[in-house]
Amino acid sequence: MTLVSTGADGLGDPKTTRSTVQGLFRIHTKHVTVTMDGDEEDEDPFDFRDVPFVQYFTEGFAFHAAYWHDDFGTARSHGCVNLSPLDAAWLFEWTTPEVPAAWHGALSLRKGTLVSIRP
Repeated sequence: MTLVSTGADGLGDPKTTRSTVQGLFRIHTKHVTVTMDGDEEDEDPFDFRDVPFVQYFTEGFAFHAAYWHDDFGTARSHGCVNLSPLDAAWLFEWTTPEVPAAWHGALSLRKGTLVSIRP
């Protein structure tokens, strides 16, 4: 079993709260690292550099490593699915689209791994 941290607002509307979107999706974009930052007008702005093992499954929502906390198993993210760096690395290697050696990212709108996001 892998513990994750999902959106802090649980089952709320992801358009208006910090909830994780639910449904069936395909991983469409993967990056070895990215910068993730939030809206400066947000009550809890964030700016994380070099977030590793990022896998977007729909616009604005991704699986990724969270090096800034170790509170996996509780809802605390801004909507993404946070994993430990070790678990995120394993998932990144297991899913498609594959990132070729020496590349920083990959894109595939139709052939990525199918994922089910649910409570």
